[in-house]
Amino acid sequence: MAFVTTRSTTLTLAGAAAVLLAAAACENTMQPAQAPVISKVQANDMAQELTTDVDLLSSSVTFESSSTPFVAGLSGSPTVPSLTSGPCPTVSPLPPTNSDGDRVPDSVRFDFTGCSFSGERFTFALSGTIDILDPTPTDSDRAIEFKFGDFTRSMTNIGTGATFSTKQNGIRTVIANPNQLSHTEQNFRTDVTYPNGSTASHVRDWASVFTADVPGTIQPDQALPSGLWHINGTSTFTRGDRSYELMVSTDPDLHHNASCTVRPKFDSGTLKAQITRVNGTTTEQKAVTVQFTACGQYTVTVTNS
Repeated sequence: MAFVTTRSTTLTLAGAAAVLLAAAACENTMQPAQAPVISKVQANDMAQELTTDVDLLSSSVTFESSSTPFVAGLSGSPTVPSLTSGPCPTVSPLPPTNSDGDRVPDSVRFDFTGCSFSGERFTFALSGTIDILDPTPTDSDRAIEFKFGDFTRSMTNIGTGATFSTKQNGIRTVIANPNQLSHTEQNFRTDVTYPNGSTASHVRDWASVFTADVPGTIQPDQALPSGLWHINGTSTFTRGDRSYELMVSTDPDLHHNASCTVRPKFDSGTLKAQITRVNGTTTEQKAVTVQFTACGQYTVTVTNS
């Protein structure tokens, strides 16, 4: 037996917020002794967090010298900072050292303490730090390392006061060339707090490769072109009192469509999370499959592994 859920998202601030707040309305409940490995609601929560994390991979492409602040996941904007002397975030040192003269400084910190802005219905706040480092400081190339330190995005509904937030910690390394990107994430953790006070966390060790549809189209200071994401790795997903060990893979690979105007920006492909849960002396397994059907749309299916 399998159950299927279909999801659709929109890119507008209000639409994105509605999706987040609607998903956040799910409450944790005490599980009976013979509860299933994963319920429909729990699978949907897991799929939402996995999909968000995969979608945000597209933001860490290369160091860009001018762009908008780190607000992706809230409003759909890019998540690469601007190396300027503006009031927020605070950049140090400025100017940074760049031993090899490539686009990536040896080490520079962006401190988002006190960063906030408002929309028509929501206020947004950023905090924490992101260090950008050159993992090869004596070799002029396109390698870049992002180190997240309690980097937090929060979104508050002005009318209700309800807040949704994500906090990230960990290291993401990107090696780029005009045809392909290679990502690695080491013990990378995302913590989510929903408006009702419930929480979830996703800790992952992932390796992923993006291959552009058209060779040579991955360029600095430009949006990621259309292409395929191949992902493999392990995760621990926790929601309420339930924790799951996951083996994550793509088959077929996810197609990132650069022309999508809604998130997630995938129009095809399948993300599969193989679940293992130890229940007393019994090891139980299931699979949560997220199939992307069009820009911003996907279905969630739970099956026996």
